[in-house]
Amino acid sequence: MLSRTAQHVLLDASPLCRFAECSLLDELRAYLGPRARITREVRRELLRLAEQADFSSLAAHLRPQSGEVRGAWPKTTKPIPDALKPDFANLLALKHAMGEHDWAHTGEIATVLIAEHRRVDLVLIDDGWGKSLAKGRGLRVMSTARLCQEMVVASALSEDEGFLVFDAATPDGVGRDRFEEGLSNLRSG
Repeated sequence: MLSRTAQHVLLDASPLCRFAECSLLDELRAYLGPRARITREVRRELLRLAEQADFSSLAAHLRPQSGEVRGAWPKTTKPIPDALKPDFANLLALKHAMGEHDWAHTGEIATVLIAEHRRVDLVLIDDGWGKSLAKGRGLRVMSTARLCQEMVVASALSEDEGFLVFDAATPDGVGRDRFEEGLSNLRSG
């Protein structure tokens, strides 16, 4: 299972948000541990989202209170290297030309560029455009839905917890049957 064997995992905002809204960030943290990283752009997005009730648990991980032993998680990468800034600007301009707002996709773009630069083993991302960008650059990509299935098989989540995240991460109507089918495939493979 790739999520278990990857030494360096870079996350976009979506996996963290899905686990946060299901109150399972502690389980994700325990599973990925120090292997997990986020870019500065994703961190900014998550801190903004942490102000919303559904994602309030993000703040406790991103900005732990003084005296907490665990510290901030996931750790943040260094800024985008100067050599990658033109590529970042070009990709952002492309998204703006397509009618996106000024900061749309900055997290996905930064995640993909940093992952490529650092030769990250695995990128956790749900956005369709971001996934395509990552795959087009030869990166290994996993969705939140697949991640939670792998966590169930690894006994890092119960089946009910896994389905909760899976259901939050997939379109309406995907359902329990697809979740169980994925688990079966993982267990038999």
